[in-house]
Amino acid sequence: MNRQPLIGVSGSVNTEESQYFINRDYMRSLTEAGAVPLLLAPDMTEEQARQCARALDGLLLAGGNDVSPRCFGQEPVLGLGEVNPLRDQNELRLIELFRKENKPIFGICRGVQILNVALGGTLIQDLPSQHRREDGQPSIDHRQTALGAYASHRVVVAEGSLLEQILGQQELWVNSFHHQAVGEVAGQANLSAWAADGVVEAIELPDAPFVLGVQWHPEKMTQAGDEASRRLFAAFAEAARG
Repeated sequence: MNRQPLIGVSGSVNTEESQYFINRDYMRSLTEAGAVPLLLAPDMTEEQARQCARALDGLLLAGGNDVSPRCFGQEPVLGLGEVNPLRDQNELRLIELFRKENKPIFGICRGVQILNVALGGTLIQDLPSQHRREDGQPSIDHRQTALGAYASHRVVVAEGSLLEQILGQQELWVNSFHHQAVGEVAGQANLSAWAADGVVEAIELPDAPFVLGVQWHPEKMTQAGDEASRRLFAAFAEAARG
């Protein structure tokens, strides 16, 4: 039996900072991919976090609340939602430590956003008020009302990207539950997928074995039997297995 890699998972922190938690779909998707998920505490000391980065095989950055614009040098706009500085700082620290160890990182929804910020990029704080298509046409609705098991819009996958290698296709349908998005892509990262309205849907680090972030929620679609989503988790687990 192949060794099952240990994956550190960064989850949500509630408003009062009295609880941290993770939606079950993330954990189920990891275990079904042959990985062992462990929820990481944001209260770890620097040395404890460093030990985690050395001992664990990969890092998953889950979805959740907004990323504070302070992390990328901007003032908050009116459409900004709830932020949590404790989570922001913990995840920025984890990304730095896991990158130093050259360990795989997989970001989902908020996860791709904080990953881009950690690499030096910016975010669109509120798509409805800040984003406009170059052709003047209406933007896509990025906050679907259907359940997460269902896809709502298409994304284009960059030719030759890691994402294309994993999926084996240059277009796919995804679900959508976000009002923030990647703004300026970090200089060291590559844009690997985008929506019809130009919104960034995935980024990756070209010189890393597996540092990938997607804007949609493959963990929800994996549980509904979506093959492309299953491949993402399988590729992450395989990269963590080393």
